[in-house]
Amino acid sequence: MNTVYILGAGVDYALGFPLASDLMKELDTFVKGDGKEVSKAIKDKLGGGRRVRFSFEKYVANQGENSFEILLNDQSLLGTLEKCLENIGEDASPLAKAVKVLVSKCKAISEANSLDTDTAVALATGTGQTEEMADHTVFRTRGITFNPSPRDAILQILADPRSMKELSTDEQKNLDEFASKFKNFEELLTELFAAFYSSNLSGMRSYLYVSWLLWVYMRWKSLAAKSQLSNIKNFYAHLTTLPDTDSIITFNYSTLVEFPSDQTVRFHGDCLSYIRHDRGHMISSDERVTNAGDLPAIVAFVNELDLNLDENRIFLPAIVPPSAMKPLINRDFIERWGQAAQLMKEADVMVVVGYSFNRVDSHFNELFAAAAGGKKIAIINPDLEGTKSAVCGLLGIDPGSLTQQTINSVQVESSHNLLFVPSYSQDVNAELLEKIKSGW
Repeated sequence: MNTVYILGAGVDYALGFPLASDLMKELDTFVKGDGKEVSKAIKDKLGGGRRVRFSFEKYVANQGENSFEILLNDQSLLGTLEKCLENIGEDASPLAKAVKVLVSKCKAISEANSLDTDTAVALATGTGQTEEMADHTVFRTRGITFNPSPRDAILQILADPRSMKELSTDEQKNLDEFASKFKNFEELLTELFAAFYSSNLSGMRSYLYVSWLLWVYMRWKSLAAKSQLSNIKNFYAHLTTLPDTDSIITFNYSTLVEFPSDQTVRFHGDCLSYIRHDRGHMISSDERVTNAGDLPAIVAFVNELDLNLDENRIFLPAIVPPSAMKPLINRDFIERWGQAAQLMKEADVMVVVGYSFNRVDSHFNELFAAAAGGKKIAIINPDLEGTKSAVCGLLGIDPGSLTQQTINSVQVESSHNLLFVPSYSQDVNAELLEKIKSGW
């Protein structure tokens, strides 16, 4: 059977890599600790600390400053926060009870600011405008902010969602997910990339700083994880001897296993390659990178990089920002994406591991859906409900048509061609994987 494995962040998570929701916090910790020297080296290449003003801590603080505007414009986000706090009772701390009241007030303001469609259209057409010009809110919320004490309460929640001890473990987890909306690294990288292509020097420096920092961090984490591969359960162990008929599409920047290059597509790039942007050259075999065995060696590579923004000598890490509209940073990625589409088209079985089909990956998701017809598709992810909803929506399948069965003591949901396995990648053993590949 011709099998293509599609690997997401969940595969690397078992080896100590953060998920996207924790990446901003991890990079901030890296900059203040092990990565302090490389942070300075990157900034020096971009003109020094006075010209590179970006900091993760400041970015999150600015998000907190804008939190009132963000909440008023996203009622689903408000609803999530309200649900997290709904069980706070009279025995809770004064702060917890005050935050609950604050959120209810925000929701009331948001609802009062909303106009139903008939009213919005009547106001527009009654003043000589077309229906398309109708406003569905009473007042504009751009720039509206909390007063200092409500703002600081929200900032505390964003900084440490688990500080509200009155909440249950599940409620704290939900609050953590709410806070992650304000610390979304994928959105940050996409936002900075747009600034890079606007030719705004400040925006260009910020993108180059953050993207190179991510590249170095992933290279550093890869070195550490690679040394532990044989000691930690991980899904890569099933792929060390890849048959000629099988192939891999990975979204991970990490480089932990030397997969055959003609059978592997690194869809979003990797932490070994970089691009001479002003010339369009992809550089994938720089021995200063491939032979680097520790963080000081990676720092040495950064120090030797002949990057000069003022003279238009621009080097980019070969990583694609995870935006819904995939930016083309080098022509090499056209070939990668085409190869990925072809591998999925030719596959008999697609095994998706630790990948959640997020909206920001809509480009790949469309390629996946186009290739899915008639194939056996297995989705391995501990978040069964969220992933099931995304995949069924993408493939036009009614989730209610799935049936439950047990495979190797694991309770799964399946149809003739579609299988959902609620499991962490590292918990998939060889017997279960073989059963998945051979059919269900």
